[in-house]
Amino acid sequence: MYALGSNSPVAPAYADTKAMTSQLADVSIRFSADPEDMDWLRHDHPYAAVSAPAGIQSTVHMMRDGDTIVTTILLGNATAKTISAAVGDIGITLPLEDRYWDETGDYSIERHCNAHLFCGGTCSWILALRMSGKAPHLGLVLTEGALADYSVSRDFSHYSNDRGCFVLHPEAMEFAPGQTHTISWTIFPCDSREDFLRQAASRSRFIDARWNSYVMFPGETAVLRIRPSFALQPGETVSVNGLPASPDGDGGYLFSYTPDDADALTHDAYRDRVGEHRFIVRAGERTVMTRVFVSTPIDRLIAERVRFIADRQQYRGQDGHLKGAYLPYDNEDGAQYYYAGDDNGGIVNDYNAGRERVGMGLLLVASLRALGDGTLVDGTAQRDSDGLRERLADSLRDYRAFVERELVDTATGEVFNDSPRDNAYRRLYNAPWYAELYVELWKLDGDVEDLRIACRILAWFYEQGSFRFYPIELPILALEHAFDEAGEADLHDEMRDLFVRHARELAGLGLNYPKHEVNYEQSIVAPATSVILQTAALTGDRALLAAGFEQLHVLDQFNGCQPDAHLNEVAIRHWDGFWFGKRKQYGDTFPHYWSGLTGDLFDLAADLMDDGDQSAAYRRRADASRKALLQLFFPDGTASCAYVFPFSVNGERTHFADPMANDQDWALYFILRHRLDAE
Repeated sequence: MYALGSNSPVAPAYADTKAMTSQLADVSIRFSADPEDMDWLRHDHPYAAVSAPAGIQSTVHMMRDGDTIVTTILLGNATAKTISAAVGDIGITLPLEDRYWDETGDYSIERHCNAHLFCGGTCSWILALRMSGKAPHLGLVLTEGALADYSVSRDFSHYSNDRGCFVLHPEAMEFAPGQTHTISWTIFPCDSREDFLRQAASRSRFIDARWNSYVMFPGETAVLRIRPSFALQPGETVSVNGLPASPDGDGGYLFSYTPDDADALTHDAYRDRVGEHRFIVRAGERTVMTRVFVSTPIDRLIAERVRFIADRQQYRGQDGHLKGAYLPYDNEDGAQYYYAGDDNGGIVNDYNAGRERVGMGLLLVASLRALGDGTLVDGTAQRDSDGLRERLADSLRDYRAFVERELVDTATGEVFNDSPRDNAYRRLYNAPWYAELYVELWKLDGDVEDLRIACRILAWFYEQGSFRFYPIELPILALEHAFDEAGEADLHDEMRDLFVRHARELAGLGLNYPKHEVNYEQSIVAPATSVILQTAALTGDRALLAAGFEQLHVLDQFNGCQPDAHLNEVAIRHWDGFWFGKRKQYGDTFPHYWSGLTGDLFDLAADLMDDGDQSAAYRRRADASRKALLQLFFPDGTASCAYVFPFSVNGERTHFADPMANDQDWALYFILRHRLDAE
């Protein structure tokens, strides 16, 4: 083994107390068996640079033994007084190559990664999965010290295409005069998520702690399975929040958690128990922090949410063009919010009356269907489902009138970006969403004209040259099943030809994704997977099926496996809070509702698989992906467009649910649609 570099030695007591920043010389991390020779570090940020309060000095060493790399940071108090460092006071940079550009102005999914961070105590870890899904991937496991959180340093000039440099934060620490603390980790290549966890257990005193469910409802029981990789010493125990865990008879331990049944609680007490809950697992001196989320029961949650939309988010003001629209809602001000631009030609799209806000309309249509057939029951005892149905029907009538007056030309199929029939900014994403709305309206009222309008919308969409476009939520199978049920053979054949051409174009592009609103993202790969797999299911085309599963493998690399409700089966997205939120804050959004696209595709993949065990695994992951989105909704019917997860972004404190309710209702629509389809 040899040292690659060190600097800024810990100074003796009484030394200058000025804050010091320590970093290694420019280094690379490459693995010998990697045919792409990928450098896992970006070089516009230093590796393992330390920032700390005045008086804390540092030494950084990096040692390599083949493909195993050990980095050790020694932090010491160089003053004559005690220094307390809170979480966030000390930062250590980790500039992984997780971005959608590089210095050439482009990016490569073979030489960039999706980084999954878990800062949860002494057993913290990071798994960086190559974007293409091809091994080797990069694993990092903490071997000394404890991490509590991470921040992000971003270059805003790259907008949504750069996730930024990660900054790791040790747990809160006290430094006596002259005292030192050590943070050390080991980096190694790995083949998969499971291989990473196996190696982490062999390379450190590791606690593998996994819940069978990270999002639950009152009265449900979740089980935490705990497996230390080391033998406990005499007198040492395994505990969770100070309570003993039970041996499972196979070298591991079990702990069960059952939040109180909502029916047994008063309304105020019930509200206190939903939300995020932290559990500290301790095995000897090693710890791991896990989080679960207790959600309002799903029927009650949906009923409160759609009631809130109908009562508080539907426009009934003086602007005749906006009458009936569902608008964003500022939870802090308790008011609707609409802003679409200024008189100087500036267009602001993400707070307008069209685009993603159609998710509210989709949720209301699906809720009316579900209330009508008993799939959904108003979960609040003092309210009745019939009264809610009447209220939603009135609201939907006004919304549909708004859509057909301002957003959709039902004769030509043109979809407009905003009211009043404003297409100054032409956006192809919008059309499939409104086609999906009309498919849902047909399911509600059975009027075949709704299906014909959906077809006109999609015909207009393809007339815009969209066969190489990656549309989110193109309703291929839903529309085709509707045609079969309605007996519309001509429409079936016409749309089928368009869908097949589209799928074959995307399959031909393979993994060479064209740039869209972001250069590369989960919601580019998800549409590729969706269009190809839906068409494979429609046609039985084996070549399309293989192409769709190739896309699914790439899509899978975005999803996290950390033992945390914010992260487990949640796809990486890191800009939506800026574009759709009130705080206008970039940063990892865990969760964000488009993560549910992946969950729905796991279900579709399970339908198309021959392997029963693999299919069951995908269904479990799909359920977890959708349930994670419930963290965006609250018991009183309010909601958040995104949870900005890091400790801070460019020094500004984050880790909050943005107060703007905007486009998140797609999440509840996904959940309710899945329930309706399963009936």
